[in-house]
Amino acid sequence: MIRIGISGIGVWGRNLLRNVVSNEETALVAVCDPDPAACRLAASLRHVKLCQQFNEMIEDMGLDAVLVASPPRLHYRQARMAIEAGLDVLVEKPMCMTSEHAGALVALARDRGRVLMVGHTFLYSNLVHEVKRRIDSGELGEILYIYSQRLNLGRVRNDVDALWNLAPHDISITAFLLDAWPHSASARGSSFIQKANAIADVAFFQMDFDHDRIMSGHVSWLDPQKVRKMVVVGSRKMLVYDDIDSQRHVQIYDKSVAIEFQSGTQDFCDFRTRTRAGDLAVPQIGLIEPLGVEIAHFAECVRDRLTPRTDGVHAVRVIAVMEAMSKSMKEGGMSVPIAYGDVTTVTTDAVCTP
Repeated sequence: MIRIGISGIGVWGRNLLRNVVSNEETALVAVCDPDPAACRLAASLRHVKLCQQFNEMIEDMGLDAVLVASPPRLHYRQARMAIEAGLDVLVEKPMCMTSEHAGALVALARDRGRVLMVGHTFLYSNLVHEVKRRIDSGELGEILYIYSQRLNLGRVRNDVDALWNLAPHDISITAFLLDAWPHSASARGSSFIQKANAIADVAFFQMDFDHDRIMSGHVSWLDPQKVRKMVVVGSRKMLVYDDIDSQRHVQIYDKSVAIEFQSGTQDFCDFRTRTRAGDLAVPQIGLIEPLGVEIAHFAECVRDRLTPRTDGVHAVRVIAVMEAMSKSMKEGGMSVPIAYGDVTTVTTDAVCTP
């Protein structure tokens, strides 16, 4: 059994706790949260130790690994401490608030021979993998663009804005679907609830990829509907991935637009378009809880010393995209080149300061 401690028993930490307890290869040994009320949520679990100090948990509880689900501002410090204590680490997104800190964690984990994984949970969704399978099969044709909506009324955060809270999901999913990372990004956002702290409640963003492909997204915790939807537009077919609609998780529209030239010279001044609308296919796909798959994958990586699907390098790239978006939002929405850097050359020098 892999002995695990969880730091942070908030909304997401409780989900982690449930999946660690239900996994046959993991044993929940300890939970840590500065809020005594949060710790008491785990008090009914036998043999689980409760503590309020992170260093106490990683030093005295006999752990193999730690799940870090504390507020994002603490991710870097706690993940660093755990790796230095010889533990494997799964950190919730965003792994860090800067790509420099994320790169430092990658280097430290590599130097210490530790597993470092980030919780980009949707990459463990069988629905996302079904979308990926259909793209890779060529069924949709050439992918032209993708757009997404990730909306709800709440949960309003005061530690990160809606962009940092929600957009990492769509960044990681899009990079996975396209097997590519964007070269530039832009974003615009507005603060309505927390104007004094300039925390954006709503944001619109765009990522630009090679071959003129684009992905645009809308994230908000100030919206009347709960929406988690992504649309993939291809040259042959179009696909809708809806994480909320349990009856229609994936929908494939046999629709496209073709250009027909009216002269043999194919003069672009003399063309017309033809739309084609065929059948709508709705494959019956039952959702397997992604978080359960994620915990099982982390346990496998710890046991067999494997590189996780969402490893530290993956996290660095997502954070680099987020940094470009944040910079764009501060500068009025201008397009910003994304500086990924080379995480293979990162040293541990940056680890000294939390």
